[in-house]
Amino acid sequence: EPLPTMQAPSTNTESESRFPSVNKETQRNRDNTRRKILEDELAAEQKQLDAARQNLQLARDTPMVYHTKDGKTFRNVAKYDANVKAAQEAVSLHEKNIDAIKTELSRLQ
Repeated sequence: EPLPTMQAPSTNTESESRFPSVNKETQRNRDNTRRKILEDELAAEQKQLDAARQNLQLARDTPMVYHTKDGKTFRNVAKYDANVKAAQEAVSLHEKNIDAIKTELSRLQ
């Protein structure tokens, strides 16, 4: 019994002719809109990075302590380390996001 077969793929020129074309002005408007959106995202991400850096500094400067019933104070090193690590990860995330947005912007120009 013969195996089922598929039709051969069409040539590029045939498939390209089926896609609607966009005039230069429309494409320029789309590019400008995309650039504006990316620039707005970059500004927002920069603000978030600044806030994350402030939080990191605060986490580094604030020792985590706990008090016993008899009034003694001890440092909670594990909690301190966890807070600092979380703050560092937030800074790293925002830095990566900024790099990605800058890469996208460079592709537009």
